[in-house]
Amino acid sequence: MEMEDQEMKSRRMKRHSDNKRKMNRILNVLIAIVFALIVINVYFIVKDDGDHEVAEDTKSVQEKNDHGEHKENPSEEKDTNDFIDDNEQNNHEEGDVESGADEDEIIVSASTDANVEKVIVNNNWKVTPTRQTGEHVSAFEEGHVDYEEKLITIRNAVELPEDDIIYWSVRNDGTGKGAVAVVSSKDLTEKFRVHIKWIDNSGWIPIKVEVLKQIPKN
Repeated sequence: MEMEDQEMKSRRMKRHSDNKRKMNRILNVLIAIVFALIVINVYFIVKDDGDHEVAEDTKSVQEKNDHGEHKENPSEEKDTNDFIDDNEQNNHEEGDVESGADEDEIIVSASTDANVEKVIVNNNWKVTPTRQTGEHVSAFEEGHVDYEEKLITIRNAVELPEDDIIYWSVRNDGTGKGAVAVVSSKDLTEKFRVHIKWIDNSGWIPIKVEVLKQIPKN
């Protein structure tokens, strides 16, 4: 009986020892797993911090570069805008001068004549230099030098070429120093009454052009 008790006691101790060794193994495995997880977590935390610092450094450098470019570009843009503004101002001033000059040189007005669309006086009209010498005599015969100079002056006033103009009439204006002519383009799209006058020792010059609606019958 005593032998059986000892044997049972020995078995219980052996099982207890086996169980303890198993528990120790399990604990060791769990500790190893936990340690491995800790190491892995620490690795990723350190890596994330490193990546974040690199990203922050890169962002900081980029912001500095952008800030530097932003500081330089406004100056360049300002210079460019100033240049454009100056050019626009100069062009505007030149346009005003030219516009003012045109307005002063060409005067367009209305007429009480129902057949006159408008009256034009151009201060840029030039004298047709004369070839005549001595006392001037106004002539209206074809081939006469005075008459030919009249025709040239008339063409210059209405800006029609010699091969595209019809002279409906060229006559004395009643002053003895001037003439009046009715002319048109050959297709009759442009019709004028031209007034010219003689300047002693110089030649004929246009003084007024009336834009006509119809060719007068008389």
